[in-house]
Amino acid sequence: MSVDPIVDEVRRVRDELVKKYGGLDGWIDHLQTMDQARASKAAKRAAKITSPPKSDRRKPKPRGRVVVVSRR
Repeated sequence: MSVDPIVDEVRRVRDELVKKYGGLDGWIDHLQTMDQARASKAAKRAAKITSPPKSDRRKPKPRGRVVVVSRR
């Protein structure tokens, strides 16, 4: 079997993260927490983009009848 340095590095980093977060379950909990935070941030950004600017939030003025006066 050949030795792949990329696979070796991925496995080494994975092992370090599992140890850092107290096991596989701890690491998965950490990843889920990060995922929820990113989703919340994305939702806030999407709401900010889709909401109208503050100047457009005013109620429109009611329009009355237009009276045209002609001069001769």
